[in-house]
Parts: sequence; C-alpha cells; structure tokens
Amino acid sequence: MRPSIVILTGARNVGKSTVCQKTVDLARAAGYTCNGLLTLKRTGGVLDVVDVQSGVQSGERRPLTADHRSTHTVIQGRFLFDAETIAWGNEVLRLARGCQLLVVDELGPLEIERGGGWQAALDLLREGDFALALVVVRPELVEQLQRRFPPEATTIFTVDAHNRDELSAQIVTMLEAVLNREADGYTHVLE
Repeated sequence: MRPSIVILTGARNVGKSTVCQKTVDLARAAGYTCNGLLTLKRTGGVLDVVDVQSGVQSGERRPLTADHRSTHTVIQGRFLFDAETIAWGNEVLRLARGCQLLVVDELGPLEIERGGGWQAALDLLREGDFALALVVVRPELVEQLQRRFPPEATTIFTVDAHNRDELSAQIVTMLEAVLNREADGYTHVLE
C-alpha cells in the first residue's frame, strides 16, 4: 500500500475538525473503514477526544483538556491536557492500523516539538498502515511535520470559509483514488 497523507491546516476555529467529521461521515457512507481520533469542542472551550472507529456521534469520548493541574496533567502552552486521555488516545491509535481512512485531529507542539502527546500517530504515519491519513496541524507546524515524510506522500489543504464545505468530498475522492491505485496494482500483479 502506498499511503497518502492529507495535512489539514488553517486558522483557529475555521472548521478543521468539522471537515474531519464530515469526511468520516462521507467515507463511512461509502463503506470505508475509518479509525483515529477527532477532537471536538464542548461548551466552555473544553476539548474532548472521540475514537473515530466507535463513531463520532455516539462513540467513546474522553476529556482532553483538564481544568486544573494535577499529577495527571500534561502542560503545553495555555493548555492542560489529561495524561490518562493521552494514554487512551495513543492506544486507540495503535489499534488503528489497517484502516482505509486514518484521522488524527490534531498534532501540535506537544507531538511535533516536544515528543509527547499522540506519538502513536507519528509512528503510524511513518509506517503507512492506512490508505489515506487526514491530519490536522497548526499552520506554523506544517513544514516541520511535512519534512518527516516523502514530499510526494503529502498534500496540504488550508481550510477557510470559502472551501471548508467542499473539502470533505474532495478528500474522500482522494481516498477513492488511492484505493483504486492500490487495486489496480494488485490486479496487475495477478496477471
């Protein structure tokens, strides 16, 4: 399998997680397997992480941000992350191998600069045990992440108010192209 990585970036609150959620919905409706993590914001700015495989609407969900420091808190900038949720999320990502669509929402300074957070996602992205990965990354970290992979393996989409409604369909079309390329390669080997 020759996987593709779509890096989704853009300003805060522009709709990157919404694009991810809609992409999962479209991919599932087309019969594709979807795994990974999706980060959703609750009222009050609290962030939750959802296991994509179990379902965005009713799936397993854990609080990512903590409201106070404790022995189970990871500090990154202005965020306090729940260490138990990070451990759970890494386990979800370790089990995400072999899917058609992998979603990682999001990789930030904790992962890219500090070597913490969703390290299992970085391992999985390097191994390529998926057809297409959809990875949310802050604009200032895109280059650092992109340098970790062959240039031909990555595509960057910057989400904005003009394109966010069409991106999900475009990403599923890319997934279909990757899977068709893989199927064509398999057919040629058999001939």
